[in-house]
Amino acid sequence: MANDVWDVKSNLRIQYNDGTSWVSIQADSYTIDIDRGINVEQGVFARPDVGNAKVQMVKKSLSDLITGPAYKSNMPFRIQYQPAPDSAPTVYNTIFYGFIQNIGMSYLNDAQKLGITITAYDASKILLNSRVSSFVISGTTTARSFKNLMADLATTINTIDTRVTLAQSANAGSLGSSTYQIAQTFVDAKSGEILNQMLDAELGWCWASRTGANQWYLTRLDIDSLQGKTWSSSAKTVSNVHSTSTNHYCMDSIDLTYESDRIVNKVKVKEIGNADSGAAGSSPASDKTATNSTSVTNYGAQVGNFEITMDPGTSPYTRVSDWATAVANMADPKSIGRVTCPALRRDGKMSNVADTEIADALQIEFSDGTNTIQQISLVSRIAHSITADHWEVTLDLWKGI
Repeated sequence: MANDVWDVKSNLRIQYNDGTSWVSIQADSYTIDIDRGINVEQGVFARPDVGNAKVQMVKKSLSDLITGPAYKSNMPFRIQYQPAPDSAPTVYNTIFYGFIQNIGMSYLNDAQKLGITITAYDASKILLNSRVSSFVISGTTTARSFKNLMADLATTINTIDTRVTLAQSANAGSLGSSTYQIAQTFVDAKSGEILNQMLDAELGWCWASRTGANQWYLTRLDIDSLQGKTWSSSAKTVSNVHSTSTNHYCMDSIDLTYESDRIVNKVKVKEIGNADSGAAGSSPASDKTATNSTSVTNYGAQVGNFEITMDPGTSPYTRVSDWATAVANMADPKSIGRVTCPALRRDGKMSNVADTEIADALQIEFSDGTNTIQQISLVSRIAHSITADHWEVTLDLWKGI
């Protein structure tokens, strides 16, 4: 009878692709650290970040050191696990996909074994660090919308490196654009600069998939939809209150902060254009402000000035006003910023918390038996720490704008 109790040595696999097929790297022990997601800058901007994985292995065979390994830098690389090793032995879920960066080896004299360290990066490195000879933004307002420009950027980068794709995530229903760019031309520009300019205006998200060389993005309306989710007993929940539901994830720790200095409840935003790409800045009439009066009353005035590049439209420049209002409305200092969870359940079987993805809406619950905190947040970063004895999943959370 299948029991599906999980073991790191037997039910985890590290693979590279040699151009023909996926090949597993066999070892006696593994230690794995994965970190991927987005960075939140100025409490407002969701910037894609290059994800990375570090795999440390020990093996008896010294052949990789003596003759050189078959795996090389820049080869596709993935980390997978069996969620149900006995009842579904052919099923593997991917928790990291990327490309090998560095390989290090050392002979461990006391153990008479080979130590190997492989570091890898995800597809965000290619998306953010490609050199674009020319990227033209022109045409009608519709042609210059966030979604259309993301599609144009995807085509441009795929021409440079065919391994990477960029598409809208269906996580929130693939909703429409909120912003548009001014006509301009980027020449000999870094792809990340173009991407971040558009993301900052849209207040959108972008991240690398854990399962392939894909990049996903969300519009502001997508994020609004995810933020609008209400508490449900059947939704994914990290909690210190025990449950047998498959959507319950046991909580190891929780970080709750009240930081009024990280919020902005009196916002001023200025559309500055981009001198490098030829996008003219707007007149002072398009500068807009927004105030969250409730937040100011409760926590005092927290003032912030922001500069973005976008097509502000015509007077009264509601696109810029909407941007300022969206930022001010999220001025709440109370935040559950991080939770940690064991990937293994009490019975030794895998929890599906390991399959959590960036931008997933996650319910967080903490109770002392009398009082209960409940909050729904979006997952902004995911880290895995896997050893022979334990698998810990760390989820960074952000309510988003």
